[in-house]
Amino acid sequence: MKIEAIVTDMDGTLLKRSGGEDHIGERTRKALIAAQESGIRLILASGRPYGRLMRYAEALRMAEHGGWLIEVNGTALYDLAGRHREVLAQLYRSEIKELYTMLVKLEYEVCAYQDSALWSHIPKRLLAAKRAYKQAHGLPQDCPLTAGAFALVSDNRSGYPAQHEAQCWEDLPEQMNKLCVADSEERIASAMEMLDTHFHGRFWWGRTSANWLEIMPLHVNKAEGLKQTAARMGIDPSKIMAFGDGENDIGMLKLCGYGYAMGNALDSVKKVAYDVCVSNEEEGVAQIVEQVLRGKEL
Repeated sequence: MKIEAIVTDMDGTLLKRSGGEDHIGERTRKALIAAQESGIRLILASGRPYGRLMRYAEALRMAEHGGWLIEVNGTALYDLAGRHREVLAQLYRSEIKELYTMLVKLEYEVCAYQDSALWSHIPKRLLAAKRAYKQAHGLPQDCPLTAGAFALVSDNRSGYPAQHEAQCWEDLPEQMNKLCVADSEERIASAMEMLDTHFHGRFWWGRTSANWLEIMPLHVNKAEGLKQTAARMGIDPSKIMAFGDGENDIGMLKLCGYGYAMGNALDSVKKVAYDVCVSNEEEGVAQIVEQVLRGKEL
């Protein structure tokens, strides 16, 4: 079957973290540009908003080849050629007050995101470990203590220059793209059990790493975002190849004709994938795309 589009997650999939800064490997960049030049469309599907995706889209020359962005796990779509953005759904403060109050009471680290700003609650029990991590990893003195999907402390001010404290739900903005929970693997599992018990049918949630849980509006996820993007592009999902590593990628991998889990993906992702490629650090996306360009049977 001819592949008409490639959709890829970013963190833990397309991006490498070696060298201390997220970047697209040169082999991967060349392979994806070659794919687009051969007529294959490219879609980036991420938990990031468009402002944190544009430099990668530019490096991949996506606008000139009719590429699209699926932002914040499907809350918005961005047509790079037409420079048109469509917001599909957001979380509202009034919707999550019960949820946020419970997470804070249980001493979870919680972050609420907008396009260029975040609001966070960091429990006192984590402060000493975060300060030690910050010092051990040589992070700037003024770096906030907020976590990231792959680190206890992550300096994400370039993407979220406005950062605020939110000790209770009233401190949150009226509208948010997503809510995230950071903690140990065991406590994240407990948080998911709590969500299923108290909030089933009210939100969508899933892990992007063992220590990071993302909560979205119900029915908002990458798979639904991809369905709408594919329809706008006039492409059948069965002719799309997908790459991912987190639970927020599962629906997307299952929807596409060829869904690849990265070698570093969660086991729950590998179980549903068409196949497993090598890790993001080994440029697994490039490995498979190069096979497609050579005409190798998948």
